[in-house]
Parts: sequence; structure tokens; C-alpha cells
Amino acid sequence: MTAAVVTTATFAKTFLPFYLIGSTPIFALTSALGIVLVTIGWRGMYDRAQRITDILVLLSPLYGVVIVSYWTHSYPVVPVTYLLGILIFHALFLIFGFAAARALKVVLLMLLGGAAVYLVVIARYTLLFGDLMRGGYLHDLFGVGVSAIFITFHLNIGNLLGLAALAALGLGSTRIRKILAAGALLLVLIFMFHIAARTALVALLGSVIFLAGAAIWVRSKKWALLSALAVLVAAALASGIFYQRALEDKAVDTLAPDAISRTIREIQDPRPLFRIQIWERAWRRILSEPDRLLLGRGVGIYPVDEGFGAPDWLLRPTEGSKYYPHNVHLEMLYETGIVGLLLFGILSLFPLVSAIRRWRMLSLMEQSAIAIYVFNLFSAELSGSFAFSYDFQFFLALAVGVIASNRRRGTTARPLLRSLRPAEEVHASPAPLKEDSHHSLATPIVDR
Repeated sequence: MTAAVVTTATFAKTFLPFYLIGSTPIFALTSALGIVLVTIGWRGMYDRAQRITDILVLLSPLYGVVIVSYWTHSYPVVPVTYLLGILIFHALFLIFGFAAARALKVVLLMLLGGAAVYLVVIARYTLLFGDLMRGGYLHDLFGVGVSAIFITFHLNIGNLLGLAALAALGLGSTRIRKILAAGALLLVLIFMFHIAARTALVALLGSVIFLAGAAIWVRSKKWALLSALAVLVAAALASGIFYQRALEDKAVDTLAPDAISRTIREIQDPRPLFRIQIWERAWRRILSEPDRLLLGRGVGIYPVDEGFGAPDWLLRPTEGSKYYPHNVHLEMLYETGIVGLLLFGILSLFPLVSAIRRWRMLSLMEQSAIAIYVFNLFSAELSGSFAFSYDFQFFLALAVGVIASNRRRGTTARPLLRSLRPAEEVHASPAPLKEDSHHSLATPIVDR
């Protein structure tokens, strides 16, 4: 029940059907209920938390840097509620994700259920009205009625479908289920390309590559490292070539809805609110003031520098809250400097390193949970916000919870393994063997 409730709270503000019936009351209700359920089961969480003290230690300096950055650079330009929102909601969803790791199957089923709702709506709209991407933009599948809102729903749909595809892999305990999950994964990739859900498309591809790399790693570390290097070089070359060709492409269809055509149009578009232009401006500002490179400009300052005003927290969003660098590591460098970037980078990669080292000992569902975190990490690189991407904190803690559970199983298994010594060690023991009136103990227990 706890896993179901906290997963619902995580997606309450982004699950589109909730938007129509009142996402804020659902978020408040499920969050409050989640806090109650987590409090009831705090002993189990405390026991598992003792297995991940090395990861927990990283959280204190990271949020310490966030607090210092705010009070030294952002106050009073940015309201204190923005800082409180980061500390309160991040802590809440980190706890929720860690609690949900005790029932991974429920989390995976919840993701599949949410994706099933989207598929039903998409199928119904397609049967009634035809292609949902007519004219080069996503149509109003849910009847919102506001074009500025529903044309952005491809991100929400793509993210949940991608998470569900990875969840299906984790639930593929039989050969038939694995074949069906692989087929569903391919269909989801094709659909993402069609609706131009580019962030989710890249995130899902990155997750699949991670799973393949992990499988290679447990067999040959050398080949895994060489494969990772080859993938990075190929991705860098392909991106560079694509960017140059996109600048010169004069024949791109202005109405084509697919991911490639849309990306080419954005590269050529001089307007300042597209992702590549945002990255370029943020990077230019960082390089123009090297004296701020170490500690950054202050938490929440980016939208102020962009001219949209200060951001605020979830309960009181402002215009400035809509604008961020669309790359969480770039945002950390911009606002908290090299110190914040290093701490956040170590924290975000630590679960992956720990999981790779224990990959053979992870169950199929646990491997799926790690892949889901990789999906969110890629999403954060292309469209994430440190302050408002609560699903990132949730799945980060879910991955950490998987590691804690695995470590707990390992430590409880060691005493049993030590007790099962080979028979020759028992025979070589200098302690004398005793007999009683009923049966002999001369035969070691291992032989019996």
C-alpha cells in the first residue's frame, strides 16, 4: 500500500487524467497518506538505511551547498519559499522512493497501469479522429481545450510509456513475457519518434544501452569499457554531424511531426526559448564570469538572469518557475558552481556504480528499477530541473533502496555461508567429538 500511494503522489502533478480532475488535491492527499504510512513502517526503513550510510553522507554536503548558495547569493532576490520547497519536497520524495523500494513489483505495476490508461486514450482518439499528430503538433487527446498546454503533453506521455516499457522488462519472469516486453519496447520507441517525445526517446535508448552494458560488464569488464567508449565516440560524432547538416538543411518539412524534423527546425530557429539556445546562453554566462565558477550565482537565479523573475515553490508557482536550463548538471554549475556540480554528480552516479558492482546479485525487478533511474537521469540531462523534478528524487531513492536491500541480503547471508564449512575442515577441527546415549555426533552435520 505504501508503494502504491507514494508512487501516485510522485506522478500526481504530471499524470494527465489527474490534471483534469484536480492534480493538486490528489497530490496533497496521497502525500499526506504516504507520510502516515512511511511513519508506521519507519523501523524497516531505518534498518535498511544503515546499509547505505555512504550514500546518505553525500546528501548533507549537497543540500548544505544549496542552503549556503541561497543565503549568500539569492536572498532577497529569490523568496525563501523556493529554498523551503527544495528542502521539503526533495526530502519527501527521497523518503518516498526509499520506502517504495520494499515493494518494487507494486511500483512497476503502477507504471504499467498508468501507461495502459494513456494507451486506451490514444487508441480511442485515433479511432475517432485519426492521427494524433496531424499538422505537426500533438492534438488535444484529453480535452483540455488550451493549446499552449496540450501541445506539450508529448513529454508526459513519452516519459510514462518509457518507464512502463522498462517496468515490463522487470516483470518478464518467463520467456513469453520477455518476448512481449521486448516487442512493447520497440513499439514504444517507434511511437515516441512519431509524437516527437525526444527526451523520453533518448532516455529510453540510454536505459537500454545501460542494460546491455551491464550485461557485458558481468562477463568482461574490458569489453564493457571498450563498448562504452565506442558508444560515447559514436554519439559525439553523430551529434556533431547532425548539427552541421541541420544548419544547412533547407528542405525540412515545416509540418513534419517526427523527432528529427522537429529537432532540425529548432536548431535553425533563432528564437531564444529552444533548448539549444538556452544551453548556449547559460554556458556563455558561465564563461563570461569565471570568478563565479567555483560557487555559482545562487540557487534560483537563472530565471532572474533570463528576465522572467524569481521562481517560487510548488504551492505558489510564478512565471519564473517555468524557466530553467533544461539540463540539471548545467543548472547546478550555473547556480551552485563547481562545488555543487561535483557533489550532485557524485550523488547521481553513486547508485549506478554500486549497482554495477552487484549486478549479478540483483533480481530482474531490481535491475529494472536501476534502468528506470537511468531513464530519469537521462531525462534530467535533457529537460530536468533540480528544484521541480520530484520524480528524479523518487527514482534516485528507489535505486538507493534497491542497493540497500541487496546489501542487507548479502550481510545476512554471510553468517550462514561461514557455518557451511567443507567437511574436511570439520574433521580437522581440534575440538573432541562427543557422543550421547542416543546417536553419534562423529559424523559431521555437513555430511548428514
